[in-house]
Amino acid sequence: MAIISGGLTPGQVLMLTGDPIWPCICQLRGRELKTLAFGRPFEVVDVGDDRVTLSPTVSGKHRVIRRSIVEDAFTALVDRRELTSIEIAEAFTPYHAVYVAALLAAIPDVAVCQRPVRLIFVGHQLFYL
Repeated sequence: MAIISGGLTPGQVLMLTGDPIWPCICQLRGRELKTLAFGRPFEVVDVGDDRVTLSPTVSGKHRVIRRSIVEDAFTALVDRRELTSIEIAEAFTPYHAVYVAALLAAIPDVAVCQRPVRLIFVGHQLFYL
């Protein structure tokens, strides 16, 4: 799937893959986010080339999530247009699904719906019918 983005010059095409997501994740470094279901705070301590390191406020124990997990979950969100934490846990990471969901929710063009908690990809829509 390809789209033309407003930031590109005419003729350039942005491929909708996991690649554009990592710069958004890098911008979260130093920010405090909250898990979606229970609002438990955690800090994005560091973002490297191949991983993101988080620190839950309660325990302070660092959690490392591989870049490929975040990108694969984002790709699934784009493909399906909707993704739950349960689906993230089943398909990508049973241990860090709530954090992956919160990271994805912090990305522009991703909306969060409550009860049940789910992510909705709303980006790259030219118009609504």
